[in-house]
Amino acid sequence: MPATYNTPQTKIQRARSVWFNLDNGNGTTIDDVLLSTSVPITILAARIIYVDATTGTVAAGSAAIGSTLGGVDIVAATNYENTKAVGTTTAMSVVAAGSRLASGSVFVRHTGVASTQAGQSVIEIEYTVDPP
Repeated sequence: MPATYNTPQTKIQRARSVWFNLDNGNGTTIDDVLLSTSVPITILAARIIYVDATTGTVAAGSAAIGSTLGGVDIVAATNYENTKAVGTTTAMSVVAAGSRLASGSVFVRHTGVASTQAGQSVIEIEYTVDPP
């Protein structure tokens, strides 16, 4: 039986960014398109996943998610965390007003730290496809 919308059977999907090198330069930004959709979606959750252990002070770096390049209307800037092991996560707070997107792109902006620290991450979102 196919899944129906707005029920516990609704399929949760995931999208991930490219790998971000956290120490790409203090204040240097890198943008990525998480997904582009022609149908309505609702973003349920977002997180930073560390794919390389972090060392040094990386908390000055951050990631944000928006419906425009550099935007923060879906997830406000969330700082990276120091001393994180591979596979650990940092939860990001989804802004309720920005969590539903009728169509368009979802962008992530990474802001790096100085090149003396180490670590890499990806940004992941969970979303559902909504009825039109």
